[in-house]
Amino acid sequence: MVKRCDGLPLAAQALGGLLRGNSDIRSWNHLLKSEIWELSDDKTNVVPALRISYYFLPSYLKQCFIYCSLYPKNYEFSKDELILLWMAENFLQPVGKKTVEEVGGEYFDELIARSFFQPHNSREKIFVMHNLVHDLAMTCAGELYFRAKELRNAVEVDIKARHLSHNAKGNYPMSKLLGVCDTVKHTRTFLEINLETWIPFNIENATCILLSQLKYLRALSLKRFPLESVPDSIGELIHLRYLDISETKIVTLPESLGNLYNLQTLKLNTCGSLITLPVGMKDLVNLRHLDIYGTGLYEMPKGMSNLKSLQFLSTFVVGKHEENKIKELGALAGLHKSIFISKLDNVVNSSEALEARMCDKDGIDSMMLTWWWSRENRVDSEMQRDILDKLRPHTNVKELDMWGYRGTRFPDWVGHSSYHNITKIRLDGCRSCCMLPSFGQLPSLKHLSISHFKSLESVGAEFYFNQNGESCLETPPFPMLETLKFDSLDCWKEWRSLEFNAFPRLRELSIQCCPMLIRDLPNHLPSLQSLTIEGCGQLRCCVPKAPAMTSLSIFVYGNEVRIRELPPLLRQLSIGGIGQEPSVKAIMHMQLSCLTSLCISHCSSHILFPVSAIPPSVQELTIDNCGESFEFQMDGQHHSLQKLSIGNSCDSHTSFSLLDAFPNLVSVRISGCQKMESLVVSRSLSCLLSLYIFFCGSLKSVSTLWMAAPQLEKLSLVDCREIDLSDTGHPHRSLRYLEITYSEKLVSSAAFMHPQFHGITNLIFCFEVSDYSECVKSFPKEGWLPASLESLTIKCLSSVGTLECKGLAHLTSLQELSIDYCVKLENIEGEKLPASLIKLGIYDSPLLAERCEKKDPQIWPKISHIPAIQVDRRWI
Repeated sequence: MVKRCDGLPLAAQALGGLLRGNSDIRSWNHLLKSEIWELSDDKTNVVPALRISYYFLPSYLKQCFIYCSLYPKNYEFSKDELILLWMAENFLQPVGKKTVEEVGGEYFDELIARSFFQPHNSREKIFVMHNLVHDLAMTCAGELYFRAKELRNAVEVDIKARHLSHNAKGNYPMSKLLGVCDTVKHTRTFLEINLETWIPFNIENATCILLSQLKYLRALSLKRFPLESVPDSIGELIHLRYLDISETKIVTLPESLGNLYNLQTLKLNTCGSLITLPVGMKDLVNLRHLDIYGTGLYEMPKGMSNLKSLQFLSTFVVGKHEENKIKELGALAGLHKSIFISKLDNVVNSSEALEARMCDKDGIDSMMLTWWWSRENRVDSEMQRDILDKLRPHTNVKELDMWGYRGTRFPDWVGHSSYHNITKIRLDGCRSCCMLPSFGQLPSLKHLSISHFKSLESVGAEFYFNQNGESCLETPPFPMLETLKFDSLDCWKEWRSLEFNAFPRLRELSIQCCPMLIRDLPNHLPSLQSLTIEGCGQLRCCVPKAPAMTSLSIFVYGNEVRIRELPPLLRQLSIGGIGQEPSVKAIMHMQLSCLTSLCISHCSSHILFPVSAIPPSVQELTIDNCGESFEFQMDGQHHSLQKLSIGNSCDSHTSFSLLDAFPNLVSVRISGCQKMESLVVSRSLSCLLSLYIFFCGSLKSVSTLWMAAPQLEKLSLVDCREIDLSDTGHPHRSLRYLEITYSEKLVSSAAFMHPQFHGITNLIFCFEVSDYSECVKSFPKEGWLPASLESLTIKCLSSVGTLECKGLAHLTSLQELSIDYCVKLENIEGEKLPASLIKLGIYDSPLLAERCEKKDPQIWPKISHIPAIQVDRRWI
C-alpha cells in the first residue's frame, strides 16, 4: 500500500483517512487490488491514491466535495460558508435530532479526516484544498460545473451546466459570462469569487441580467459587487436559498425580498449604508442564518419572532416599538454561535429583558451587549443593573463583550464561577461603574480587557474573590489568564494587587492612559512575557519580577517606574519619557544578548550613546522625539542593525553621517531633523533597499548616497524643499520607487533627466502649499518625467487646473495614473492620455471627477480607451 503512494505524503494521508479504524485485512486487500489503480493517468490527470480515495467516498460526501471545484486553486474558504452552500443545494440530510448545520459540520470534518481539506496554516476556521486535490475535484465535476477564470484556452459553458463561478482575479470577462446566461437558465449556483475593491468592475446591469436570466438559482453570491440597490426582480427567485450581498453599498432592500420563502441564508454583513430591512422580513420563515453585522440599521424590522427557524442571528438592534423590542428574541430558541445586541438603552425595564430568555439559549457561545451613551438622559443605576441581570446568558457562553453599560455595579452573574467555559471578556465604556466584578473566580478566563471606565478608582480584593472575600476555586485567582489590559481608566488610583499568587499564567500585561494610577503592580509574574506601561504619569512602582519577559515598553513622564534589572531573555525594549534617562544609560552596561528591537524616545536630558554600547543582537533601532538631547558617539560599527528610524532626534549637526556606523542597513527612516543639510555616506551600504526622509526642511544634498547604496530600490524625499538632485554622473540601475515633494528647484534642475532616475517605474508627487506651487497651473511639462514610468501618482496639486497629455505622451510604459486631492483640476489638455494605461484613478478631485462621471465630451474621448477608470472608489 505504501508503494502505491509513490512517495507522496498527501497520497499517504488520503489512504490513511480512508482506512483509519479499519483493521480487516480483506478490506485492505480489496482496496489494494482495485482496478481503479490501473486507470490511465493521462485520462484522469490525478494521483491514483487520491482517485481511489474519492471512489470510496459515500455518495453524499462526493457531491459535497465536487461542489468545491467552483473554487479556484489556493482559495481560502471558511467551514461555515461552505456548509451553508451545501445546505442551499440540499446536499445535507438531517439525521435524528441533529440540525442541518450539525450534519454539515460532520460532513466537513469527514472530508478533513480524509485529507480532502486542509486547515490554513495561520487563519483559524479557514481551509484550503491541495492543488492535487483540486485537480481531482475538477476532473470529477464534469460538465455540470463551470469555473470562469482564464479566457485563454477556456471551454464554452455547457448547456448542462448547473453551477457557475466567476473568479474576479482571472481574466475571464464578466460580460462574456453574462452573454451565455440565457443558455444556462437552469443554473442553480452563481458565485462571484475573489472580487476586491481594487479589481475593476463596471458592468452596471450585471445584477439585472443575472436575476432576469437565472430564475432557478438556489445559491447566489454577489459579495463586494458594486451594488447600491437590489432590483425588485430578486423576489422572482423563489427557489433561492442562499443570498450573499455582503460588503456592498446598498442602502435599502426591496420589499419583494419577502417573497423568498425558501431563503435559508441571507448575508448582509459590512453593508455600512444599509439602514433598514424590508417589512416583509417576518415572512422569511425558513431563514436559518441572518448576518447583518456591520450594517447601519437603526432598528430591527417588526415581527422577528416569526423567524423561529433562525440558527444564527449576528445582530439584534433593539427598537422602541412593541414588535421590535428585545422580547422578540424570546421566541428564537435555536440561536447558536454569537449574537450582538445593540441599543440596549431602549430596554425600558427588566421584564422586557427577561422575555428575551437569553439564559435558555445554550447554543450561544459569544455575546456582545452595547448601550448608546447620552449625557442628557438620567439613568436609574439599579434599573440598569437589574436589566443586565435578566440578560444573563447560559453558562455555556465562552466570550462576553460589553460596551457602554450604564450601571454603577455589575450584577452577580458577571464574574460568577459558574461560567466555567468563559475564556474572553472585554468591558469598554462603562463610564459609571465604580467596581470590577470578581473575574479572578472564572476558571477558564484567558483574555480580559478593561477600558474607558470613568468612575473606577480602585481595584482590590473584589477583583480576585467573590463578595464574601472567599474563593470558589482550589487554585489561585485568575488561574488561566494569559492577557490583561487596562486602558483609559481616568480616575483609577490604586491597584491593591496583594500577594495572592494570582496570574500564574499571565503572558501579557498592558496598562495605558491611566493618569491617576499611583500604585501598585503585582510583584511577581512568573509567566509574563510582555509588559506595557504608557501614559501613567503618577505611577510609583517597580517593574514586576518576570524572568520570562521578552518584551518591555515603558513610556511615562516621571522617574518612579523603576526597572530593577532588565530580564536576560528580553527581545523588544521600548523606553521613553522624562525621567527615564537612567534606564536608557543602564542599557549601555547590560548584557542583553537576545535583544533584537530597541526604541528610545522623549529623552529630556543629554545622552551620549556609544555605537559600541548597542547590544550586538539588535536589528531594529528607533530614536524618537529626543531633539538634540540624544547623540551617538561614533566609536565603531554595528553589523547586525537592519532597520533604523530617527524622528525629531540627533539634530545637533548640519551633516548627518550616522549611517556609516551601520553597514548592513536594509531600511532607514529619518524625519523632523530640521538642522540636517546633508546626508553624508562615506562607506558602503550595499544592503540598503529603502530610504525615507520626511520633513527635513534644510536638507540640500544626498549626493553621496548613489555610490554608497547600489541596491537602493525605494527613496522618499517628502517636504524636503531645499533638496538638490544634481546629476551625479553615475546611473543608478536599482532605484524603482520615488516619492518626492514638487518644488521649483526640482523643475529647474530637470532632475529626472539625470541618470540616477532612468530606471524609476513608480513615482509619487506630493505637492505642498508654497508661492511656487500656487503659480503652477498645468502639469506636467513636456518630456520632463522619466520615460520608464509604469505608475504615476499626483497628490495635493492644489493650484493646477489642467493635466497636459503632451507631458505624458512619451510614457509608453505607463499603466497606472492616480490623481488625489487635486481640487482645482478640471481639464485634460491634448489628444489623449497614453495608450498603455490600464487604470486611471481620480480621488477627492471633485471637478474632474464630475466631468468624468458625466462622460463630458471634452474629457471622455481622452480617457475612454482606459480599461479601468475609478472615481472616488467607484468604477465607471
